[in-house]
Amino acid sequence: MNPAETEIAKAIDRWIVALKGRNLQQLFADYAPSIILFDVKPPFQLRGVPAIRTMWEECLPCFPESFGYERRDIRLIAGVDVAVAHWIFRITGWPEDHPAAGMWFRATLAFQRTGGRWLVIHEHVSSPFDPMTGMVVSKPEVE
Repeated sequence: MNPAETEIAKAIDRWIVALKGRNLQQLFADYAPSIILFDVKPPFQLRGVPAIRTMWEECLPCFPESFGYERRDIRLIAGVDVAVAHWIFRITGWPEDHPAAGMWFRATLAFQRTGGRWLVIHEHVSSPFDPMTGMVVSKPEVE
């Protein structure tokens, strides 16, 4: 990894630690104020940290009291001032009969170097779907 990719990997790891710790202040430490999030659930597009913060304030109480974050297949590509990272992930710790148990998602983050720091300017989280049925494929082959 080059130094920029290392910095970005650390930012992603900080975000995961903040999420698992329900630390909303830290969750947005590496977000640009004008970030755009294309989320896995409606409204599908959120603009700015305040809107994303509200979404997490509404969602986090629905998460298990203690949960994990499993990430696979991360790829980082960094240029001089723009970078992209993508991976697949799931939230662990749900009861086995919970609809979210075992669901995998795709995440893509776009970063821009601003004032010497890498900030997230775009985040996209999605679930694959079967175009023949329109149904979400919540447990794609990832093994």
